[in-house]
Amino acid sequence: MENATNDMFPAEVTSPACINLQMMRSSHYILKAYDEAYRPFGIRATQMPVLGAVARHEPVTIREIADELETERSVMSRKLQVMEKSGWVREDPDTSGKEKTFVLTKEGKELIQQILPVRMEVQQRLMSALSEDELNLLLTLCNKLKAVS
Repeated sequence: MENATNDMFPAEVTSPACINLQMMRSSHYILKAYDEAYRPFGIRATQMPVLGAVARHEPVTIREIADELETERSVMSRKLQVMEKSGWVREDPDTSGKEKTFVLTKEGKELIQQILPVRMEVQQRLMSALSEDELNLLLTLCNKLKAVS
């Protein structure tokens, strides 16, 4: 029975040469490193870039954050709802218009200050696994792949 199942899927689907599989694995390793470091602070690796975008552009709309982080607005909306419940961001009462805008709360600002040194340590640890040439190549390849997606 095992062979019948394996025959249904070509080896290319799980091949180490499958770029989708390798990118998923790499992303998992990187997110895991940040998640483990951020766990004591109660924030996830996928939330930190959102918090940073709010900090850089506040007041900022969901659309503006989604555009900067190159993600869907619906995904960003859900992340901001969770972050609002956690007390890190809030809807800006001073702005009006069709779109909600968000600003950091005092707790959000404090969280960023606490987590920045941790973020830098994780980033340095991950980057130190690569030579300067490898890091430059990685960034170049990411930009090339972005252009064809």
